Parts: sequence; C-alpha cells; structure tokens
Amino acid sequence: MIIDRIAKIVFGIISYLLVTIILLIVGFLILSGLDDINLEFLTSFPRNSMTEGGIWPSILGTVYFLSIALLFSVPVGILAAVYLSEYSKENRLQRLVLTANNILAGIPSVVFGMFGLSLFSITFGFGTSVIAGGLTLGIMSLPYIISNTHESLVAVPKSYREASMALGANKAETTFKIVIPASSSRILTGVIIAIGRIIGETAPLLFTGAAFYITRNPSSPFEPAMALPTHIFVLSAIYPDNVTPKLEGSVSVLLIIVVALFMSVAIRRRRESRKMEG
Repeated sequence: MIIDRIAKIVFGIISYLLVTIILLIVGFLILSGLDDINLEFLTSFPRNSMTEGGIWPSILGTVYFLSIALLFSVPVGILAAVYLSEYSKENRLQRLVLTANNILAGIPSVVFGMFGLSLFSITFGFGTSVIAGGLTLGIMSLPYIISNTHESLVAVPKSYREASMALGANKAETTFKIVIPASSSRILTGVIIAIGRIIGETAPLLFTGAAFYITRNPSSPFEPAMALPTHIFVLSAIYPDNVTPKLEGSVSVLLIIVVALFMSVAIRRRRESRKMEG
C-alpha cells in the first residue's frame, strides 16, 4: 500500500510538472507576440521583403492548403475506415493493412514532402502549387483519419447493427444511417486533430507548394501560396533580426489557432463523457 501511494504521488508530480512546462512554453510563445497582433497585421500584405506589413497571404494560403487536404483526406479516410470496420473480414490481410496504416502515421513529414514533390509536382506536372501542397498534406493526414475513424466505428456496440438488421435494414443502410451517425462525434474529433497536424506542417509545403514571399493572392490552385508555418521558417532562418516582431506575431497566430482546435476537442470529449455519465 505504501509503495502504491508513493508511486501515485511520484507519477502525479511528474505528470503535472510536464503539463506545467508545456503550458508555460506555449503561453510564453503566445504572449511574446500578442503585442504585434492587430487588424493591420492580420489583413495586410507583407512589404519590404517581409520586414513590414502583415501576414494575410499566409493566413489565406493556410486555408487553401487545408481545404484541399481535407477535401481529399476526409472522404477517402472515412470510406476506407468504413470498409475496414464494416465490410472486410477480420483476417491477416486486414491486420496487415491496419499495421501499415499505423506505420504511415509515424513516417516523418519530410518524407511525405519528397513523395509529394515526386508524384504531384513532377509526375503530375502540378509544379510548386497549392494543389500539390494540399494533396501532399492530405496524404500525410490520411493515416490519422483512417485510424481514428476505424476505432470510432469499432467502438459502436454490435447491438446497434443487430437491431437495425432485425428491422429490415441492409448493410449499407445500417452503416450509413446508424453506425456512422453514432460515431460521428468521435470521427469529427479525429478530423479536428488532423487539422491541427496539417496547419503546423512545414516540410511538405517547402517541397511542393510554398511561396516564400508574394504580394498577391494566388488566382488558381496551380499557383504557389504562402502559409503560416513556412512564413515562420523563412523569418527565423533567412531574414535578419529586424523582423523579430513579425516572427513573434506569426508564431502567436499559429499557436492560437492550434490551441483553439485542441481546446475544442477537449470540450467535445468532456461533453461526451458527461452525456455518458448522465
């Protein structure tokens, strides 16, 4: 009993210490750039080699890349997970596919960037463009969506399926009218987490779709665009110290977006747990 209490105290201290350190780091990075964030900073174009002006093209470009990534990865990922959980048999091939999917989720993003460069930019001829970057990010986020959706569908009780079948529904009706709606909240949570991953990625965009400095928005998806993570990389790695305020403001904006996404996930999970308890 004494050992259990000591272990509980030690693990609790370590857990709270790690959480505190993470919160302090994130809080420091956000607070350091809050003074530089204003309406002009958010809605104006960069000027004078990005030493002046704002980050509007980076924000808009991030939205473009994210939209294309989600348009590809969400339907493909959900349908793939539906097949694995509802239609495929539990055999060695299914386990192999799920294992391969988990391995893909652990591959470094720079590898996906090189893959996107080879496939979309060179083979398909998209060059450095929004569509090449968005599709690369979509492929990179696909394993997360498949894995999360599969786990969400498997978690739905079999009694739901059996009751639907007993009432005369076929397999497709049961899947799309009963199983998916019952797990929609968890699926949406996984999509939000994937969005947080996509927004913060730099390497895939450097290879496929990022423009370092533009003074106009792209007129088509076959043109390059700026993005918040690549903008931060350029400011921190290439330009001199006189852009530090722009760098801190950009970091704060990106972190605020990511923190807001993960807070929404935490709120949704808390509401779900309260409903289950109630």
